[in-house]
Amino acid sequence: MYSISEKKPEKALLVGVCTSSQERWHELDRLEELQKLAEAAGANVFEKILQIRPSYDPAYLIGKGKAFEIQNICEQFGIDVVIFDQDLSPSQVRNLEQIIKCKIIDRTELILDIFAQHAETLEAKIQVELAQLLYRLPRLAGKGIDLSRLGGGIGTRGPGEKKLEVDRRKIKDRINHLKRELEEIEKTRELHYRRRREIYKVTLVGYTNSGKSSIMNLLTKSNLPVEDKPFSTLDATTRIMYQKVLPKPVVVSDTVGFIEDIPHHLIASFKATLGVAREADVLIHVIDITNEPIDKKIQTVESVLSDIGCGDKPIIKVFNKTDLVIEKNVIERLRSNYPDALFVSAKLKMGIEELKNEIIRRFQKFEELSESWKK
Repeated sequence: MYSISEKKPEKALLVGVCTSSQERWHELDRLEELQKLAEAAGANVFEKILQIRPSYDPAYLIGKGKAFEIQNICEQFGIDVVIFDQDLSPSQVRNLEQIIKCKIIDRTELILDIFAQHAETLEAKIQVELAQLLYRLPRLAGKGIDLSRLGGGIGTRGPGEKKLEVDRRKIKDRINHLKRELEEIEKTRELHYRRRREIYKVTLVGYTNSGKSSIMNLLTKSNLPVEDKPFSTLDATTRIMYQKVLPKPVVVSDTVGFIEDIPHHLIASFKATLGVAREADVLIHVIDITNEPIDKKIQTVESVLSDIGCGDKPIIKVFNKTDLVIEKNVIERLRSNYPDALFVSAKLKMGIEELKNEIIRRFQKFEELSESWKK
């Protein structure tokens, strides 16, 4: 993992664009999320700017006048990096850099950088590097790209504290090599899955930083690291949930969190890690009850689950962090909208036994169905 404390944190300016006044609240929420992501990457956020315009500018995303306004802010206050909430095309990055005279990165590049910082195991490093190279390859100009324009820091880091490759031919060779390594990892994992047929498999899924690892620790009496920051868990971790009711053991897996507009390169690269969700008998969808808009976050997770082939899996919805809810009508509304959901507080260890009992109840129903099929 990178140690960014030795270097001066980069001063960041965040920029979002809204093409509809009705969606302004949503983009403001995304900018708040972008700030958390930027801080997780090691930046100090100086200011957030939102421009409302009829459509995205094909040359700059924002208006050209707004780009000059941002240039003045960057020059006056010593901004190191401007981070856009929307993805930028290579030409937009070049055009913005020519005006703003500052490092420009987009949401995807920021997320990939956070993943690079948190990649510790060999599998995670392979998956993150592959995602970064797949993102970078179409953005190369000619035979290579001058990363010196970025000046190091956010957007230039690969996993394992190494600088990302810049030569087009070498990148293509490296991508093919990483894909072969992941294929071998996936084959090994599938072999392990086949050996696990005599167990019940549960996988925790959810929006990033919703408390999956905390619930995992309580369900399995483990002591996995828990951090209050996005994407602190990249690897699939599996532990046993102790119970004496079911005839077979229950294993619980934690995996990488999801986020709105999650880069498709990450979904493709993390195919092996996300296999624990595809192989699960039951998914536990952990939802941060304080992270508004809740329905949008739920929709994001369900969309990703559908994309990776888990759309028809049995799901237990679990609203976490109920200890932070001040207004009672919030829980009442959610109970009405999601009548089968459970409400827990991992921090106060409330509702965890009810969750265990629900997991057991689900598998008891599986056993009953299995017995009826045999008759």
